[in-house]
Amino acid sequence: MLRTALAPLTTFFLLLMALPAAQAASAPADTVSAFHQALSEAMTRSAKLGCEGRIAKLGPAVDAAFDLPFIAERSLRRHWKNLDESQRQQFTAALRTSVVATYATEFSTPGSVTFSTGATEPQSNGDALVRASLKPKDDAAVSLDYLLKPRGEHWQVVNVLADGVSDLALRASQYDGLMKKEGLPALLARLDSQTQQLLSRCK
Repeated sequence: MLRTALAPLTTFFLLLMALPAAQAASAPADTVSAFHQALSEAMTRSAKLGCEGRIAKLGPAVDAAFDLPFIAERSLRRHWKNLDESQRQQFTAALRTSVVATYATEFSTPGSVTFSTGATEPQSNGDALVRASLKPKDDAAVSLDYLLKPRGEHWQVVNVLADGVSDLALRASQYDGLMKKEGLPALLARLDSQTQQLLSRCK
């Protein structure tokens, strides 16, 4: 039923982009909207779920919405090729834990923010940019631009720009210096420390 409902929209994007790489059955905005919905539900049920419950709920949502292996590789840039498969998996797992902990901690107050998903802008390489925004209850809205790539029949986020600032670029800049000076063990320790600091505030 879902595929039937989305067929006209999918056909529209395929015709518009006319690129073989974009053979994804669902629309890019569906990925963003589904993730926003998961965040909203986690906030609404925050008191009942608690920190561990939000982590359990948001973990699968993060896995579905984000291409974490791709993000991990791009975050380490040239250092990635010097890691063996075990090290790559270790870093990707640490990054996932950090990302999920961040969402579970920062999006924990019911009604504190609202999300909106806007227009989709096809990119020349077959990617898609989904315009969105986050509106805190008592503050100005923050623009969120999600860059997505087609992955099989779905789309996954590979970067998020908040008010034009690239999360992927920030990570790469922060991780590069530590990798050059102290290597992967130090970076993993830094990620773990940041995650533990987040979890200390996660109620």
